[in-house]
Amino acid sequence: MIHTLIETTTAARSTGLPTQHKLFRVPSGPFAGRVLALFARSPSELGLSYADPPFTNWLDPGSFVSESADLSFGAVIDDEANVYVAYTQQATEALRCVKLTFANGTWATQTPATVYDSETSSNKYASILKDDYGRIWVAWTRDDSGIYTLRTKSSVDDGQIFGGGPTEPGSDLSGATTSCYGLLVARANRINCLYTTGTTALKWRDRDLNAALWGEEQTLYTGTGLGADYGAAVSADAGLGSLFAADGCLFLKEYDGAVWGALQTVSNQAAASPSLRYIGTAPYALFLRTIGTDQAQLLESHRVGGVFSMSAAALSQSVPFATVLCHDADAPSPYADLTAAAADASGADVLHPTSGALLVAVGDAVYFGGDDRFAFVRILLSTPGTVGTVTWSFWNGSEWSLFVPDSGGYSFDQANAGIRLWPDGIGTPSNWQKTVVNGANRFWVRAAVAAAFATAPVGSQLTAVPRTTDVIPRR
Repeated sequence: MIHTLIETTTAARSTGLPTQHKLFRVPSGPFAGRVLALFARSPSELGLSYADPPFTNWLDPGSFVSESADLSFGAVIDDEANVYVAYTQQATEALRCVKLTFANGTWATQTPATVYDSETSSNKYASILKDDYGRIWVAWTRDDSGIYTLRTKSSVDDGQIFGGGPTEPGSDLSGATTSCYGLLVARANRINCLYTTGTTALKWRDRDLNAALWGEEQTLYTGTGLGADYGAAVSADAGLGSLFAADGCLFLKEYDGAVWGALQTVSNQAAASPSLRYIGTAPYALFLRTIGTDQAQLLESHRVGGVFSMSAAALSQSVPFATVLCHDADAPSPYADLTAAAADASGADVLHPTSGALLVAVGDAVYFGGDDRFAFVRILLSTPGTVGTVTWSFWNGSEWSLFVPDSGGYSFDQANAGIRLWPDGIGTPSNWQKTVVNGANRFWVRAAVAAAFATAPVGSQLTAVPRTTDVIPRR
């Protein structure tokens, strides 16, 4: 899996919450397979971009909303590739809905409608769906000065009027609580709403499409750490699964249409931004795991024979390095393999045993080696360097080719640095080749000393894992 840069953003949470969908595929017609990405371009703008297979060239992003609050938003796509977006209006903190009508390969923005405006509350964290009757449903959090309730409303006129109008508050599913996040899921002929309350409970209600009221609330799990880090999906046999982070673990519960099954452990380590997908009836979980300061690795696990597989990296370019070498030109054994020490942040142990430092004199170098091309390096130093400078290079098949990192020069003088070598995973040099250094055949990037250090840097962790906060998979 290779990552592509679509846009840079100044929004607080550009891709939203795990409970909110942002990446869609056009389901049919001459543009079938086109992928649409929605995101916050700035604290007030919502934008979109799209690409056709093989998804290497994305449309220059454009904005479809310029009045959004700097909060996450929800979206849904229908069978005709029309998109409905629910967001918080900046000036009023009212909940708004806008339709993006799909025609001739593009999306045109319609006039936004107000879902709910109390004039006193903040309305946020929307989840939205379209049912089999064409009704638009929205679930959102109403915040009345720290008193939260989860609300739902629906529209029968394609998102123009919801419920009894903008002042009608909708159905209260949760009752007053200290926090809540909701997620709407369509399953068979029913609408399901999963929600967390007070960081201590995961709950569920559903209703038949023809029913007037929501069913009784059921508590699926009680514990700690229950917030927005959960997701849900429907299996091929119309079962419903809920994947959620709680109590320092990642769990799954499944509903067969009659009862919720036993708790299943996906991971016994802390996870964030979990997302669930079914391939047939087999559940696949994607989630983030923190492996160090400002580093969250995307992992995958799936159920095989009744148990979940060991978590594995889902993005080959964002992993601990396959090999990290420290070269001390004056040492009896010039190369030191620091791969294990570089993979974790415990201690000031990323150094050459002869010099006691990562880099010191001209001729010294650090080699970052991957099994796949990579575009990012996270460097954590226990001791930052002073005075010295380094040059960066990659192996082009015949020699070391100098380059300046896309994020600018870096000479191991900052304790915590994210070095963007190239704009994205697709933008790595076409002539970058593997070569053997100290017996390891890798894609190498070399940081070599150009001017000696007065204070020599000492490392604590070096990886290719960036700071990732949210992962929103395709719907």
